[in-house]
Parts: sequence; C-alpha cells; structure tokens
Amino acid sequence: MDRSNTIRKLTMVALLLAIALTLSIAESFIPFGVPGMKLGLANLVILLSIYYFGFWIPLAIDLARVVVASLFTGTFLGMGFVMSLSGALLSFFLMYLGARFLKKVFTPVGVSILGAYAHALAQMFVAVLYLGSWGVFYYFPLMALTSLATGTLNGFLVEATLANRYLARVVSTVRWYSRER
Repeated sequence: MDRSNTIRKLTMVALLLAIALTLSIAESFIPFGVPGMKLGLANLVILLSIYYFGFWIPLAIDLARVVVASLFTGTFLGMGFVMSLSGALLSFFLMYLGARFLKKVFTPVGVSILGAYAHALAQMFVAVLYLGSWGVFYYFPLMALTSLATGTLNGFLVEATLANRYLARVVSTVRWYSRER
C-alpha cells in the first residue's frame, strides 16, 4: 500500500472516530427521561462502519470512542466506563454477526435493534456485578422498550445512509483498502 492510500484510510478512520466521539459526547447532554439511557447516536457510525469496512476498523473506532469519551467525561475506569465498554463490545460483536452472517434475516434496522438490546443486556450484567444484586433486572423491561425505540430509529437512519449514493461513492474510495472484504 502506498503512502497516499495509507493517509486516505487513516483520514477516513479519524473522521469516523471524530463523528462517533462528537455524537457520543453530545448525546450525554440530551435529557432522555430514562436514567442511564442514551439514544445511541454514536452507534450509527459503528454500524455504518461494519457495513462498509468489516471487522477491525469499526472495532477500533468503537473501542477508541469509549475510551476517549470516558476521558472527556471523567468516567474512565469507573462503573460508567465499564458499563459503556461492555455494552459497546457485546453490541459490536452481535451487530457484526448480524450484518455479516445473517443478512437474509436482519436488515440494518434489525441489526441496530439487536445491538441496542445487547448493549442494554451487557450493562445489566455489569450492574449486577457491581451491585451484587439481581434486582437491577427489574429495570430491564424499561431498558428493552427504550432499546427497541432507539435501535429502530438508528436502524432507519443507517438504512437511509446506506442508500445514499453520494456517501457510497465517497466511502468506496477508501473501502477497497480494507482486506476484510
């Protein structure tokens, strides 16, 4: 790979990370009404990256987003960080599996809902470990309903973005550099 290709790929990854970070931090200021819940807007970038780039690039973006956002918000290595990291990892892996291997079963909306549920479920298990009580699962039905709503919204946004010809043309200039395809 020549130098200009490497720079182009690095620039695309940096842009995606910057967008994911901006969305992640911005949504922390949006009052959602359900304690601990967010809209999952940064997940838009992760899911789009899965569809465009495969496995390693979106995973790196997701991990970097969680770490850097927690540094910005002052939650690094605290309970919030562990909950965010566990949710991000489980949702990433399930979204990747859904997008790559279950294409005939899941549309981007279904993959997004799967990721939203996985994120909530992982956070519940971390809360059980931290608090030492299974009582936090009484909160899960509310989280599941909220995950359905946010996952559906984000999934429709991803579908619309994937259908955008201009964006597809811009991303295709970098996409073929990925060896995962």
